[in-house]
Formats: sequence, C-alpha cells, structure tokens
Amino acid sequence: MSAPAGADLPEEAPEAPDLLERRSRGYRFLVDVERVVSCLLLAGVLVAVLLQVLTRYVFDSPLSWTEEIARFLLVWLTFVAAGYVMSRRLHIVVDLLVDRLGRRASRLVDAFAGIVVLTASATLSVAGAVFAAGSSSLLAPATGLPLTVVYAAAVVGFALVALHGALNLYVALRHPEEMPGAVEALTAGAPRSIP
Repeated sequence: MSAPAGADLPEEAPEAPDLLERRSRGYRFLVDVERVVSCLLLAGVLVAVLLQVLTRYVFDSPLSWTEEIARFLLVWLTFVAAGYVMSRRLHIVVDLLVDRLGRRASRLVDAFAGIVVLTASATLSVAGAVFAAGSSSLLAPATGLPLTVVYAAAVVGFALVALHGALNLYVALRHPEEMPGAVEALTAGAPRSIP
C-alpha cells in the first residue's frame, strides 16, 4: 500500500552522518573500509562455519582447519567492527545519570569518558604490538599461520578505536553542537512514522 500524495515519507539515512565525514573524504573512506571489511569478515566466518558443518556432518570427513579459520576471522571481525562502531559512536552506553545532568556537565562526562577510552585503547594497541612481535615464532596448529597474524587484530582494532576516540574527542571539544548524545546518534537515521 502506498502513502497518499503529500504524506511524510521516511527519510534516508544521511550519507555522511557526522562532521568528520562531511569534512574529510579520507576519513569517510576509512569508515567505509572498516564497514566493508567487517561485512567481508562476517561472510568469511559464515562460509567457514558452513564448510565445517557440511564436511563434518554431511560428508563425515571434517576439515581440520575450518574451525581455526572461523575463530581467527571472528577475532578480526570483533576488532575491526569495534573501530567502525567507535567511529559512529554506537558502543553501548549506560547514560541514566548523564541524562539527568545538565548539558554542560554531560559534555564534561562525555569528554572524560573519551579521554579514558583513548588512553586505554592506545595503551592496549602498543602493548598488543609488543606481544604480537614477541610471538612471531608461534604457529597455529591446524593452519600453520603465525599467531602474529591473529594478535595483530587487537593492535589494529585498538588503534582504530584510539584514532576514532581522538577524533570524536576533538569534535566534542571544538564543535560540541555536532556531537549527538547516544539516543540522538541511534535515531538520527531512523525513519519517521507516517501520520
């Protein structure tokens, strides 16, 4: 059933939802790459798991490497998607107390949280790089892949979270009017109901 002429139709989600993506093609490209890589990794996990189930239960001849590949792809998916989610400020937030504070106090709490996330993710990225470099001689048992490939996921993911955290903090401090709250970020592209 189509809406009558003149009725409000749902708006499409904005192409560039925030200040950084509107101002920088490079940043928008990075966010798009994170989203595409996350989708490809998810598809890879699905294929690996389906292949594992098919060879184990249909052909009764399981492949030894499918479980390991699925696990490694899931690790990479987790960390790359964490960077993407940070770029969109869509991590789970409990803001019951912050909503009761005034606008200025909630911005201060948000800035403090941003500093904590930035510090923790940068520290974990550096520590992960040291750990990954130290494990270069370790190999995965089924695939023979160096475990550095797996541990590098944490380095990349935490570096992406730190980068997006730093840029979000910059926008929060320099352009506070551009920083939506958690609810506004979720509902910015949500369609409006037709009256």
